[in-house]
Amino acid sequence: MADESLERDAKSNFLGMLRELKDMAGFRTTKELFKASQAAVTGTDMVGRSTFYDNYGGKQAQFPEWSRFCRPLVIACLKQAGTPDSPARANGLTDLGSEMVWRRLHHNAERGEIVDLPFTMPSPPDKAPPPSAKARAAKAQRARTRSEILADVGMVETLRALYPRHSLVELWGQTMPICAYPAAATTDLEAVLGRLHGAALPHWAEYDEEFDPHEGREAFDGYVARYGTITEAERRAFFSGPTYALHELDLGGDTGPRLDCKLGRYFASLATSEDLDGELMGALADDPGRPVPLERLRRRRWLHDHVADPVVDGRHHSAAVSHGTVVMLRAGDGTYDVLLPHRSEHVATHSHFNHIAPSGIFAPQTEEPFPPATEFSVERNFYREWVEELYAADEHERPPFVGPPDPEGEPEVLRLKAMLGTQAQLYYTGVSVNLLTLRPEICLLLVIDDLEWLRRERRQRRPFRFGWEYAQTPQTIRHRSTSQPDHWSLRLDADLRPANGLRLDPSYLVPNAAAAIDLAVRALAGRG
Repeated sequence: MADESLERDAKSNFLGMLRELKDMAGFRTTKELFKASQAAVTGTDMVGRSTFYDNYGGKQAQFPEWSRFCRPLVIACLKQAGTPDSPARANGLTDLGSEMVWRRLHHNAERGEIVDLPFTMPSPPDKAPPPSAKARAAKAQRARTRSEILADVGMVETLRALYPRHSLVELWGQTMPICAYPAAATTDLEAVLGRLHGAALPHWAEYDEEFDPHEGREAFDGYVARYGTITEAERRAFFSGPTYALHELDLGGDTGPRLDCKLGRYFASLATSEDLDGELMGALADDPGRPVPLERLRRRRWLHDHVADPVVDGRHHSAAVSHGTVVMLRAGDGTYDVLLPHRSEHVATHSHFNHIAPSGIFAPQTEEPFPPATEFSVERNFYREWVEELYAADEHERPPFVGPPDPEGEPEVLRLKAMLGTQAQLYYTGVSVNLLTLRPEICLLLVIDDLEWLRRERRQRRPFRFGWEYAQTPQTIRHRSTSQPDHWSLRLDADLRPANGLRLDPSYLVPNAAAAIDLAVRALAGRG
């Protein structure tokens, strides 16, 4: 018999698979499923209905018994999945398992064994077709221009003049266009979260009257119009998903910075935050060595006119909060490998720049107008990105089903959880704010001390493999030591500096990655 913790995780894993079976069958409510389950098996009184509700809501409850609860539920789902309008049929799934397969899964879960879903969840639409040679050349030229601007002094001098209260990150002697505020490293990932203001998620095409009514509104309407003209495949990387956005950043906490958030949308964040980056780049393009005054930055000036410090005050723009994790794999002799892959050509921003993984938008994984409170969780968002980005589990990216899959029931997540506290440690290390976009990021550090971890994960049924947002083939490497063959990692020596004196500069490193690495190195040095 497995220990109590593993048994609990295995049962949670099975309950998560039941939820996914329910969604693929097409049951939109538990009440609807309950009625179908009652009718599925003659003479069964369906004892355990309340148990299912408790487990479905994420509460602790007794593990449901097979014959009087799980069997009717499974039979009802398998029957419903055969109807023409079920999500399973629409996605081409013809085999969701059998009664005997699910009975075996239930039996193994009772014994404390973590098992895999007996069917493969469908992925989001394929990526858009590769761009034309002309479009690729234009994008490459924009990337070169951006690199030149980031490498010159005009950018740094501009940001220092605009935000004198906020010191720029100095990463191994290189100045980065981002500020960072360390926390007392803690394994309580939710320590960063304050209040969530506002209960209702805005409609994806709704623009807040508190935002810039001129250029901001025009840009937002343009994004909405563009969305209506692109293909479903193109929408994979361009859709107005829900976000948790900055309301206020408190830098005076005893344990570190804390974020009050509000509910927002990605297009609003693009129009009122991300576009500040493009405006600044355009102003510096002609002379990257000369700083730009605020008077030339109309979008940014509007924001500065309405709040005293837009770095910490998010009331008049939608600054989608993100989260990024520095993963350090112990390599022996006091050295570490940091996961630092290249972003692919398919992403909207920072193509071919190096970035930490996993990382993503801090957001509820639902389009419900009132997202569940359980989604306002750094830990849950981390686990979702962990399985999506490091195991290419695309179904966690933008679920097209009735309900999103549960990341905390995935075998990859359960294996990681079993290591935490012994062979691995996961910390909240602080908050950064990208001064190009005025968007904050929650920074985490995962240290894996098990030297065999990566080798084992590459042999799993769903092996370690970066998702579509990262380049799958080696790119031009500007940071790699000659002694390390992997194109996706950075070797740190025993002093926690890049091996062989290599330098990471802002012309190819995503600013958020620089800040997160800086905070991670501080936390790891403090850990001893």
